[in-house]
Amino acid sequence: MTTTSQSRIVLVSLCGLLGTIALTLYFSAPFTWMPLPPPTATSTEILEFGKKYHVAILIDTWLQQFGTILSVLFALALVHLAQRSMTLAGRLTLLASTVIVSLSLAEGTFVLGSVQSGNNGNTESMLTCFQLTYVFIHIFLLAPSLFLMMGFALKGSTILPAFFTGSAVVLGVLFQSLGVVALFDNRLVIAVIGVLMLQNLWTVTVSILLLASRSKLTAATTFRE
Repeated sequence: MTTTSQSRIVLVSLCGLLGTIALTLYFSAPFTWMPLPPPTATSTEILEFGKKYHVAILIDTWLQQFGTILSVLFALALVHLAQRSMTLAGRLTLLASTVIVSLSLAEGTFVLGSVQSGNNGNTESMLTCFQLTYVFIHIFLLAPSLFLMMGFALKGSTILPAFFTGSAVVLGVLFQSLGVVALFDNRLVIAVIGVLMLQNLWTVTVSILLLASRSKLTAATTFRE
């Protein structure tokens, strides 16, 4: 057992906890501290929203990117800790992580593009960027589920109890299935939020579990440099 290995497990857990906190604040923003204008908002309404919530928009965009990166690092490190990175499911976890980070950055780009276009008086670009931000809720749901890939990668490993690997697969399947159905009925997006909350609970629980059992994990496994 080494202090360095235990420190790395602590860092993995912190990625899960801090990433979840950041994404929870990001997803809760439209319902709490930054009510978004509707997709049918006019140029004037969007301009007023951008001026009123300028700082909040910047913070919210940062929370999304920060939370996404940490959550992806948590999933990849968990698969690496289980020594499943080189399996097919492990590589698919890497693929899903890449897609998710790319989509998150793309959405952040359009959000900031809308704000900047509004500041520069280019209302057409502002409207285009604003409308595109509402598309990403569906694209994220159609992208490969990180939980699904990670769950398959962790199956059979001893890094987590079987309940957690199985529940990760179930949450991934639910997320992916609802993503397809929600294309035809936007009301099901609410159900997706419920699945996201369960995924957040899973991540927090596993992060705490890793912290609590780091001594045993360090004795049983090692990180590959």
